[in-house]
Amino acid sequence: MTLALAVPVFGPPAAGKTTLTATLGQMPGRAVFRLREHVPETILAATATSAERLGWIDDFTVVTALRSYIEATVQAGAAHTVFFDNFPGTGAQVRFFLTVLEQHAPGCVVRAVELATDTMTLYRRAFHRRVCHRCERDPIRDPRLPAVPSADDAQRCARCGGILHPRRGDAPRLLRARVQRYQQTAAGICQAFSEADVEVVRLDGGTSAAQVFEDVTALLTRGSTP
Repeated sequence: MTLALAVPVFGPPAAGKTTLTATLGQMPGRAVFRLREHVPETILAATATSAERLGWIDDFTVVTALRSYIEATVQAGAAHTVFFDNFPGTGAQVRFFLTVLEQHAPGCVVRAVELATDTMTLYRRAFHRRVCHRCERDPIRDPRLPAVPSADDAQRCARCGGILHPRRGDAPRLLRARVQRYQQTAAGICQAFSEADVEVVRLDGGTSAAQVFEDVTALLTRGSTP
């Protein structure tokens, strides 16, 4: 199986990127890349609680992780489509990303998606978002994947029954820093894609998850994509 389609999905925190990529990535022949799952724990730990460095990972680590992932994915031949959750995060990372794809998966089509949502919606979603420490065994005990609450008890996980917790990065001080950082980098990301003749499709992440899923599915099926 040849890697034929790469779909970077970026946007501000709580725009619905992880929910979207997790859903789409469950289908046969598809996979999801999340940068933090491919970098050393020591680097993650150093950026977990600092508002200035929250989630920031140096370019050398980014390129190394990305290259290793693309090489392994191409060699395994297990996916024709890869969704990149919250990646690339800067204009420089866009250029790294496109270069690595060209080297290891020439001919791979790139369809970039930006999920845009108003600030009030972002803060409301982040306030209500919960994660499960049982279901997501994060290496630094900082789960990121949104958990589904039980119908009987909104404070417990529908999957395992464990107690749900707010996500560490959704604390007001850290969330504010994350939103501001995205606002500072978004233009550079879009410009880097534009310079490479890659269209960025901007979708309204404030609509329902089902509507966003439908919009992205329509984008993926456009033309002769897998």
